[in-house]
Amino acid sequence: MKRVAGKLVAVLAFALLLSGCSSLTSLYFYPQTVWIQTPKALGLEFQDVWLKAADGTELHSWWLPAQPQSEVAVSDTVVLYLHGNAENISSHIRSVEWLPKAGVSLLALDYRGFGASQGQAVMPSVLQDIEAAAIWIKQRHPDKELVVLGQSIGAALAVNFVARAQSRYQIKALLLDAPFTGFPQIARSALTSSWLGWLFVPVTWLIPSDWNPENLAADITIPALVMHSPDDGVIPYEQGEAVYQQLGGESCWLDSKGPHIASFSHDKVRLVSQFFVRQRSCAQVAPMLDLP
Repeated sequence: MKRVAGKLVAVLAFALLLSGCSSLTSLYFYPQTVWIQTPKALGLEFQDVWLKAADGTELHSWWLPAQPQSEVAVSDTVVLYLHGNAENISSHIRSVEWLPKAGVSLLALDYRGFGASQGQAVMPSVLQDIEAAAIWIKQRHPDKELVVLGQSIGAALAVNFVARAQSRYQIKALLLDAPFTGFPQIARSALTSSWLGWLFVPVTWLIPSDWNPENLAADITIPALVMHSPDDGVIPYEQGEAVYQQLGGESCWLDSKGPHIASFSHDKVRLVSQFFVRQRSCAQVAPMLDLP
């Protein structure tokens, strides 16, 4: 949810002119079409992968095969990465570039309107994008176990997708960094941080709640690791905790550090996350959660 607080204060005023329909969810996405870098700049091999959503929208993603930089064994897992609400995979790739280096293959998806992907990001259309990525993984890499990793709004999308598709696509585990409870709630949280924003709080009641992660988390029965930083200045720590409390399956919690979605810049978070992705089990990762 990068830059969400300042943006929402400005744009939600215009929502008074709109109906209370899903088009309002486009206010949460701030796509950038220009690439900042490719994985090559990070010393990683990659392939451009083109996907097609069910409605025909062409989507772009990067496939980064496992390329461990030591004697680390290659994992039998592939991670589908769902990034935050701004820019595109060319900037967010730094959050997950450690995964291929740790022996875990990765597909990084740009939602519609982001990077080289066509269309405009809006709910629930973006869920078709995630489905297209999951289909590609299962068709091209049927020997790999699928784990979904989402950050910020990507975590919200991950909850939505996994809650509905965990069995269909045999998703084995879910990793969430800084999830929020719902689209109306995060809008109100952003607006009430500013005195001017309070004027537009009533508009948030027009935003659909159909895709609120807090309401869908109970349908997720696969292992889930949730992390959130107490110092997150964008999405309140308590919202991450609320989503975690509602999860219906085996779940584990990790306090991360630093600002919004900076979790993977910390060695412990990477170590715990890597182990969880490989083992796909909270019971296995539990002894590591209390490490300093």
